[in-house]
Amino acid sequence: MRALSVSEDRMWDAVAADLRDPALGEALRRRHGLLSPCAVLLPPHEIERLERAVRALHTAFADPILVEAALEIARGEGLPDHGLGGWMLGFDFHLTAEGPRLIEINTNPGGMLAVAVQARALAACRPELGEAPEVEGIALDAFRDEWERQRGERPLGRVAIIDDDPSSQYLEPEFLLYQRLFQRAGYQATVLDPDQFRPDAVDMVYNRLVDFSLNSPAHAVLAEAWREGRTVVTPDPRAHFLYSDKRVMALLSDEQALRSIGVRSDIAANVARVVPLTVPVSAANAESLWAERKRWFFKPAKGHAGKAVYRGEKLSRSTWPTILTSPYVAQHYVPPSRLNLHHVGAELKVDIRVNAWQGRVVQMAARLYQGQTTNFRTPGGGFAPVFMA
Repeated sequence: MRALSVSEDRMWDAVAADLRDPALGEALRRRHGLLSPCAVLLPPHEIERLERAVRALHTAFADPILVEAALEIARGEGLPDHGLGGWMLGFDFHLTAEGPRLIEINTNPGGMLAVAVQARALAACRPELGEAPEVEGIALDAFRDEWERQRGERPLGRVAIIDDDPSSQYLEPEFLLYQRLFQRAGYQATVLDPDQFRPDAVDMVYNRLVDFSLNSPAHAVLAEAWREGRTVVTPDPRAHFLYSDKRVMALLSDEQALRSIGVRSDIAANVARVVPLTVPVSAANAESLWAERKRWFFKPAKGHAGKAVYRGEKLSRSTWPTILTSPYVAQHYVPPSRLNLHHVGAELKVDIRVNAWQGRVVQMAARLYQGQTTNFRTPGGGFAPVFMA
């Protein structure tokens, strides 16, 4: 793994040229730490390993037996199943000598369109990178597929991108990228706060809320429209329970448990090979987990964006009761790769995010950071598109 960098000014000039929208280009640039001025190059065998891992996970989740078990584990049984409900998935991996290891699954892979623009900009600056992958067209196809699964041949007309107070969100420029994508495809598209949502005025919602269950009173109108099938919402709560609840990873990491519920033995082996050992934290295993805490990473079952996660070796006694009284999992710690970046003058940690639709890899991006978990506060860090070396 290595990186090719350009000056920040050169990258942002290329981003502006690609967007042909100075205001949008400047809005992205002001999100310091979002896009790193470099591309990460992975050798073909690493790309192939990542693709195989995603296919294995997709095959597993296509099994109704696994779906039923996963929803029961995540306490999501009984949620309405209106269709696909998941749109695009983001698989976060750490790379190891034995192959990629899955850290988490995102039902809402933020940054995808921003990285698509970044990849084209860097490819324009460094032609040796080759051609950037097509992303926007596939993203649009995935939305249309979601709509058609739930509405058949009925025409889609009005789309809303929804998040709480969207103008204040760090990824608000990406909301505008999605709005532009929908508008160019001929749809009416707006960016809305949930209190602006009216079911009779919106056909489909691209849901960017982090209230994944839609339990907040502020989201009650949207939740009701989804439950009653009046508005197509994607990703929806059922998808989050199925794919992103960390307790599901405890099942995925256990080959014998997968086999015991009826998952085919080859699928069970392939999935368990990719997912680090994960266990729900409970009173029964609390003593052993604390004693061996340096081997574990502790994550809230329904967490996101690296919030309230704890590396075991840095875990304090004062925090431990919070973990014991909340739904948490412990995952075997898999250290991230490290990459020396000339434009930073430092070594940064590296995660790889693979965005995929129905098992098909759409985009790979590195997340470059310092600290305990990925963040967008590291100078010179952030997303970097992945190209084949």
